[in-house]
Amino acid sequence: MGRIASFLSYSFGDQARILVAAALLLSLPPVLVVVRFERVRHVLLRLTDATSVAIPGNPTPTRIVSATEVADHHLPGSRKCLVRSLTTETILRLYAFTPEHRIGVAKASDDDMKAHSWLEFDGEVLIGDLKNLSQYEPLPPLDRRDDL
Repeated sequence: MGRIASFLSYSFGDQARILVAAALLLSLPPVLVVVRFERVRHVLLRLTDATSVAIPGNPTPTRIVSATEVADHHLPGSRKCLVRSLTTETILRLYAFTPEHRIGVAKASDDDMKAHSWLEFDGEVLIGDLKNLSQYEPLPPLDRRDDL
């Protein structure tokens, strides 16, 4: 089955979620180069309040993660964990799910640090799970930092 036929086999709601995920996955990387992450996330979360009825259906969080993964798989190039988690968080919030957006840091070598971004919902990692996720020291969840 070709890509178009495969895409058309999804429900209308799944097609819409895949297209929204693709648009976000493609547009966020250049935006995040020129606009601070906190600002971009704030704007996206505000937009989810205004457009929450735009995409039909009642998907589960797992179904929404799948839309991001399908879109990411079929797009050229690769995207960072921050872009994938922000994309998924945005779509989840369209359906009133409130995941915890986590960012963790780990020491890569004596002089370097590395970071990773993931989403948690109901105590489970939805997107961004790694075999070595425990090596990352989580910063406070983003929503809690907003309250500080």
